[in-house]
Amino acid sequence: MVNRRREKREETAPPFRSDDGRWEELLDTAARIFARKGYRSATLQDIADEFGVLKGSLYHYIRSKDDLLHEVIRAVLDVGLARLRDQAAVDLDPVERLRAIIRAHVLHLVDNLVGTTVLLHEFSQLSAERQATVPVREYQAVLEEQIDAARADPRVRSDLDPHLSALAILGATNWVYRWYRPGGTRTPEQIADYFATTLVDGLLEPSGATRG
Repeated sequence: MVNRRREKREETAPPFRSDDGRWEELLDTAARIFARKGYRSATLQDIADEFGVLKGSLYHYIRSKDDLLHEVIRAVLDVGLARLRDQAAVDLDPVERLRAIIRAHVLHLVDNLVGTTVLLHEFSQLSAERQATVPVREYQAVLEEQIDAARADPRVRSDLDPHLSALAILGATNWVYRWYRPGGTRTPEQIADYFATTLVDGLLEPSGATRG
């Protein structure tokens, strides 16, 4: 008989890690392969070959391919969430702080194109238990909180819905990973500024009007 309690504990427990300094390299390697081949088509042998070890040596770091997917997704979200929280703590007026948060998110996407590809394409491959351990909701919550705070500013539309606005902003910005190419005609900073200006201005009263 299968011990369901043990099975669930093993599925959600963190993977093994090593002190040989190669953990981040392994995550980068796995992310590249998942992005290139897709999670279902990628194998641990593919990852071992590119990582430069025998397949059996991967178990020095992880227990399964699912461990690697979980860690790749969690890593890219953790870094992005830290950036958003840093900007949310900056002493700016709520509207400018929201611009700064959107800039930070766009720059995070540009800096992490491979990890973002894996996150957006392969998140559904994680079990429900593991999906619950990565900060997807926290990411959206930071943005919603900042939009809600901005509603106190008379420049901001009175009918603003923080939840729908956060979804609209994330939907628009997250697509950057599909079309951005390094060395293009616009720098990451220019792209981030454009998105921040366009998306935040859409939350303001028209023509610079303020609420009465």
